Amino acid sequence: MKRFIPTLLALAVSSALHGQALAETTATSNVDITVEVPLNATDIAEVDQAITASAQPAMLDPGMQIEEMIAAYRRGEGQGFVTKSSAGKLYFGIGQANVMLRPESRDWGNARVMAYKEALLNAKADYLTHLGTRVVASSATRLFDDASQMPQFTPQELTSRNRLEEVLNKAVAVAGGVLDEQLVELGIDPDEFRSAPSEKRAVLFERSVSNAVTQRARHELTGVIPVKSFEANDADGNHVVAVAIVASPKMRAFIDDVIASKGDIAANPDKASAAPLDQLFADKNALVNEFGIRRMYDDQGYPVLVSFGQSGNPYRGQDFQQLYDNRKVSFATAQADAFGNFATLFKSTGTFDQSSSRVMQNRRVGIVRAEGRDITESEESSRDFIQALEQEMEASGRVNDLAGTRELMRWTAKHPTYGHEINGVIYVWHPVSEQNARAMRDNKPRQKAQAEAQADLKGQAGSSQSMKLMSADDF
Repeated sequence: MKRFIPTLLALAVSSALHGQALAETTATSNVDITVEVPLNATDIAEVDQAITASAQPAMLDPGMQIEEMIAAYRRGEGQGFVTKSSAGKLYFGIGQANVMLRPESRDWGNARVMAYKEALLNAKADYLTHLGTRVVASSATRLFDDASQMPQFTPQELTSRNRLEEVLNKAVAVAGGVLDEQLVELGIDPDEFRSAPSEKRAVLFERSVSNAVTQRARHELTGVIPVKSFEANDADGNHVVAVAIVASPKMRAFIDDVIASKGDIAANPDKASAAPLDQLFADKNALVNEFGIRRMYDDQGYPVLVSFGQSGNPYRGQDFQQLYDNRKVSFATAQADAFGNFATLFKSTGTFDQSSSRVMQNRRVGIVRAEGRDITESEESSRDFIQALEQEMEASGRVNDLAGTRELMRWTAKHPTYGHEINGVIYVWHPVSEQNARAMRDNKPRQKAQAEAQADLKGQAGSSQSMKLMSADDF
């Protein structure tokens, strides 16, 4: 504003500002002085705009929303993980990432899936450093001051330049615009080329401090499992996702048992779910928030591994053939995603590398320029902070002879905010199914001691999270 206006007074008289004056009263020890300050149309508009803006809620970016959701999860549903983590019984961590594409992009659905992958890798990177990391750090400071280092042109350099200018002038005179055209083709302005002075630079003074840190961690990731995912977005289409992971000796032992037992795992009726798995996942809209793999129990108490795969359908037109073809590709990608989850859970290793450097420097540089036969000297001072970071996290997994997996269901849903088509699949590993699969391929009768296999089973700002499918008691 052009002049100070007390906020409370502006709010009180905003509806009657037109044609009126604003009085400011200054009290002295014995005299009251009132000064009339008339408001013009610009002042009135600014006051009205300020009042309108003050009535609007403050914007909350998705990163802050995610942090609030994570804090609430730690205090509520995830408190068991936090408590056991504090006691050293398991590892609990969370990674975040933002969706790199705007929702207007046809590939936004797949960019969202990749953001989940990035968040999961970020969480695993923290886990790797928790297990142990190799760190190398170095710091240095430099102080240099030598005014005699001002660069100079030698007589030979000046003579060579003068001869070069003569040759160029003759070439231009003979070739006309041909040389200019060739310079333009090379991206060079002919005028700047002919007028560019020769220049030399040298550091006269430098005071700097630098710091460099490198980290490297490589460990097994077998048994690290995601237990919760979160998503938040603002009204402008910015999205952030987060993933919570858990690693524990108990989960690692379970994975080893799955690999070695070949399906010979007993049920635990106390852990039995209230309904069959297919009924637990009846809500397709809720499945939009499910990523990764979970260890759950079926309605008989058998431990099962449930893997969620997702993929976006980039086609948004009206041609059914293209829609169907793209949907088929999308489902195939989601299936590969689901099987990949088994590989990274069963036998996985991760490598985390990071190098960072920071430099704060104060410099004075001497500059000498030759323009024709004229020599000029000057100095430039600068204060710069230079930061560089390179980070790479790689996780790879494999599983040999994975038997007993089957498709529980596949689904298609629209993302609730922007309507992008999301296609998903759910694959389940079941110990009974593994025994049946091995019996079928080996042409051997199934052991009767095992129980029967169960039946086949612009938007608005907001946030969402995955369902509660795992408990801290499982770890």
